[in-house]
Amino acid sequence: MTTARPLLDVRHLAIHTDAGLPLVKPLSLQVNRREMVALVGESGSGKTLSSLALMGLLPPGVSMTGGEIWLAGKSIASPQRTFDASARGKRLAMIFQEPMTSMNPVLKVGEQIAEVLVRHQGLDWKQAHREAIVLLDRVGILNPEQRAKQYIHQLSGGMRQRVMIASAISCKPSLLIADEPTTALDVTIQAQILALLLELQQEMQMGVLLITHDLSVVARYADRAYVMHQGSRVEEGPVVKLLTDPQESYTRKLIAASQPEPRPVTAEICATSPLVRLHNVSKSYPQAQHLPFVPAKRQTVLFPTTLDIRRGEILGLIGESGSGKTTLGRAIIGLTETDSGEIEFDGVSLTRARHATRQKMRSRAHIIFQDPYASLNPKMTIGEQIAEPLRVWKLRPAGQIQARVDELLKRVGLEAHHASRLPGAFSGGQRQRVAIARALALEPELLVADEAVSALDLSVRGQILALLDELRRQLGLTVLFISHDLAAVKQVCDRVVVLYHGKVVESGLTAQVLGAPQHAYTQTLLAAAPDITQALKLRNVS
Repeated sequence: MTTARPLLDVRHLAIHTDAGLPLVKPLSLQVNRREMVALVGESGSGKTLSSLALMGLLPPGVSMTGGEIWLAGKSIASPQRTFDASARGKRLAMIFQEPMTSMNPVLKVGEQIAEVLVRHQGLDWKQAHREAIVLLDRVGILNPEQRAKQYIHQLSGGMRQRVMIASAISCKPSLLIADEPTTALDVTIQAQILALLLELQQEMQMGVLLITHDLSVVARYADRAYVMHQGSRVEEGPVVKLLTDPQESYTRKLIAASQPEPRPVTAEICATSPLVRLHNVSKSYPQAQHLPFVPAKRQTVLFPTTLDIRRGEILGLIGESGSGKTTLGRAIIGLTETDSGEIEFDGVSLTRARHATRQKMRSRAHIIFQDPYASLNPKMTIGEQIAEPLRVWKLRPAGQIQARVDELLKRVGLEAHHASRLPGAFSGGQRQRVAIARALALEPELLVADEAVSALDLSVRGQILALLDELRRQLGLTVLFISHDLAAVKQVCDRVVVLYHGKVVESGLTAQVLGAPQHAYTQTLLAAAPDITQALKLRNVS
């Protein structure tokens, strides 16, 4: 009996820089039709580079130096021959991690999908536009005719990812590569996107290579998995066996990082007085005004909300996009004006206080944004950026500023010599540490961490969470931790507040809320983001 050959057969793939530095050591993997195979590992492990080699899209200065790539029994790439570009689109397609950077911002959504159909399927533009609308409808986008006329920046994160999927499947490829397709998405949207991929895979009989660092996603959706570390494959096998009986220490480390234990809450924190009090705080934004002299309608993003943040605690704020999490966090530190209600900081009403008082109170609170690269100046060294608030607020004499910068860098796990580098010279985890160091420069009492670890790998995420907890203990910090990552919330937060459509629907100790949720929405969140054990159980049930 002959064994069916795999759809994708990668044989001893090796990738080096032009200077001879090995980035991917001989890697072999296979993907069959109607099979979802996961490629798992941290940043720098070679996952994305391997996928780019499969697409013939390796960046300048990097090349395939060994091995061969076969697709449907035909060799499409090797060091001795140019990549077969005809494979892209028709037989091979890719969903990139960030739609905003991989799609054209000046072309409408429908035009971009139609362009693929015109080029690879030979359709005329009129036919291609009609087919683009059908594809948008197929991936679950409501009002596809309207969305086709919009630009990518006008869509939500979930819709952008669906547009990417529609473009990728437009030519009905045999193999679909999905590179971290749901990393920065909310858990409910993430579940929808992955369920859609699974449905399309079965319907179109595609093979799917899923590149991810989220082992709960692997446990729920993948058939087999390959684990990569520092450019090498360290383990492979069926997902259930790999996650329940790992053979390699690195795989066990990844699994342990994916299953944090709920943090015990001390009696001291439970008994402390609130540093921040919110009473009936609400916020709305005006919608587009279509007629002159007609008052614009307003969209409420935060309904009257009341909550306390206790001194020395890490309070988790969870909910999907549009729930009001970021609006609430920005309102607390004065970056967003509220419509009504009262915010007290350390017993002082910021709502009724004079401007000078609000400015002084604002120096006692700081925010860490989701994307440190976007919030850091790419043309200033990190030393200059950490020193800037020290100079503006005159917290140190001029002669002591550099010593304070060095101290802050060491506190967040970096070295003093890093101060002379630009943000582009650092990894995502290191940039997040820089953002924390800059926030600590003002010696704040309150730190608002807005999705500070959502796009980081497991081990880096664990390091940043451990750092926040350590700083809380050492400096007496109070932290508002805004996140859709329930595993991170479970690991670091004392209490949790759940927001849904601008309203608090549940709150309490982390172990209680995430261990035995009472509200239907909280239950939906937990079901959408199961841990590895729950995901494997769901897989057996379905």
